[in-house]
Amino acid sequence: MDTSEYLPMFLAESREHLQELNLAVVRIEETPDDRATVDEIFRIAHSLKGMSATMGFAAIAALTHEMENVFELLRQRTDGLSRDAIDVLFECLDALEASVGAIELDGVEQLDPSRLVQRLQGLVRERTPEQELERIGGVDLPSVEDIATDEARRVVHLVAELGEETLMPAVRAFMLFAALAEHGEIVGSIPTQEGVEQFAGRRVEVWLASEHEDEVLRTAAAEVSDVVGVVVDAEPAIVAAAEVVTAAATDALRPHDGGAASAAHARRGAATVRVDAERLDQLMHFMGELVIHRTVVETLAADADVPGLPQAIQDLARSSQALQAMVMQVRMIPVEAVFLRFPRLVRDLSSKLGKEVELRLVGQDTELDRTVVDALGDPLVHLVRNSLDHGLEAPEEREAKGKPSTGVLEISARHAGGNVIISVRDDGRGIDPARVARKAVERGLIAPEAEPTVDVARAIELLFEPGFSTAETTSDISGRGVGMDAVQASIRDLGGEVVMASTPGEGSHTEIRLPLTLAIMAALLVETQGLPFAIPLDRVERTLRLEDHTVRSVAGARMLVLGDGVLPLIDAGETLGRGCGEDGELHAHAVIVRGRERRLALAVATLVGQRELVTRPLPSEVSDSAAVSGGAVLSNGEIALIVDCDALTATRAERPVPLPVL
Repeated sequence: MDTSEYLPMFLAESREHLQELNLAVVRIEETPDDRATVDEIFRIAHSLKGMSATMGFAAIAALTHEMENVFELLRQRTDGLSRDAIDVLFECLDALEASVGAIELDGVEQLDPSRLVQRLQGLVRERTPEQELERIGGVDLPSVEDIATDEARRVVHLVAELGEETLMPAVRAFMLFAALAEHGEIVGSIPTQEGVEQFAGRRVEVWLASEHEDEVLRTAAAEVSDVVGVVVDAEPAIVAAAEVVTAAATDALRPHDGGAASAAHARRGAATVRVDAERLDQLMHFMGELVIHRTVVETLAADADVPGLPQAIQDLARSSQALQAMVMQVRMIPVEAVFLRFPRLVRDLSSKLGKEVELRLVGQDTELDRTVVDALGDPLVHLVRNSLDHGLEAPEEREAKGKPSTGVLEISARHAGGNVIISVRDDGRGIDPARVARKAVERGLIAPEAEPTVDVARAIELLFEPGFSTAETTSDISGRGVGMDAVQASIRDLGGEVVMASTPGEGSHTEIRLPLTLAIMAALLVETQGLPFAIPLDRVERTLRLEDHTVRSVAGARMLVLGDGVLPLIDAGETLGRGCGEDGELHAHAVIVRGRERRLALAVATLVGQRELVTRPLPSEVSDSAAVSGGAVLSNGEIALIVDCDALTATRAERPVPLPVL
């Protein structure tokens, strides 16, 4: 069977299974008696082994099989697994993740499971014949004595329907067999278990000797991916074991009427469809083009006198906006996709650092654009590592301060208007301004005489300096000079901002504000020197006419005097890399924007209005030379540069801003 066309799905599902296994093993280490998690571990391991075997990746299948033997220990004891056993399982999961990555690169497993298999086998004690029978047949099977004295068993006939879009029917059939084997003994099947690799149909039948309830069996089968309907015979026969295969063969020749019931029972299982990410990107691209074309039509229609055209334009706008909202929704995925990596990370790092940490994940169902979620992982890992290494204290230090020995690390997500707020909070020692100041002097960032003046706010600013670190030694956790500046750069690339606060002795709080999507944004369109610029609407506080307010010159710089403070007044043309022109330009308006560190007033010639823009990235040589973060095509074909409010500084506007004559 040629499995190459199934490889992308195998890679995607394998990564999901491995992430789920990481999370489940962390959970079972904390609560060994969680039977639901134990069952989940077996289900995931069976699925991964079945997929790997069907795809021909024998090393992954072999290692997963031996891991199942260790997982079996969870069913035999209530006190869970030892720390050594958990460590070996995590090492196996890391090896499997590396192997999946190697398969994606060159199609080869690059995994030698022998060493890990040997370590796993060392964890499993020899089973009695009764235990071996229970392991093979599933849980709650009759004892050896019962089987020896009872000639009859309850055999259930189960029919599972696979969805028409199923790409790997052979894999799904194998997974179905594995799931049902957990609840009894498969005594017959179509396709046969030996011939499952050649299966390409949509209907799988299984005859299962089991004492479990029909609903339990139906649920187990329905949990297999791509199974859209399951029917269990209402009156399963009680037949002699010797007659089972004959009954299966006879029944296979009869037409079945379970198709309608199957579709009626659980098309519920077909609630989701896996779509290639590249197709979603193309869909968003064409949606962006539609937004541009709609704006062009609206502009043309405003000057046309055609009966019924305004209503038609309104209908077009309403329909396209609904489609746009739907496309945006399709691209949204829960931030849980990032959060799920942290239980394992916190477990490993806290163990290495000798600290006790309680991890709290809040708002995991908060949704973000897929591209934002993909890029969010590394910055959050930096923040979590910093909290564990620099923020949270060791148990004895916390107790000496009157704190609980276990520190708390909370990662949360929530919506705030058109943005998502991601927070990382700990109850550790907080930022020590004196220590930060001392390091800043050593690195030449501040003068020695300025060291006593460094407070918490100034210390936070220094932490964002490139290459700054307070670590005394370099380790694999932190101290390599790549930290908060990298976080800030990554988040700015996403159009977001990072804010940090800290109270010495009580903890630190870092907040990341991100746009819901990077593809389409609401912006205020302005003009200066006849060129259009777009300011992200969520950064705009208000607009005003300069002639209605006082402008003063302070040390050669223009300052706008407002009722709530004095703000630097920046020349939009020069700051955005266009220059002032020979005679300067009359700036009639100012836009009050919120930057990373402070509020600013941006002087512009004309306020065009609010627009929905499809954003495009700019070459680095353009974005690095001016305070712009991207571009957008307007309805008239012009390109508007998107203002990077965090990069705006008053020092860039050295020439006075030409103002209206009052």
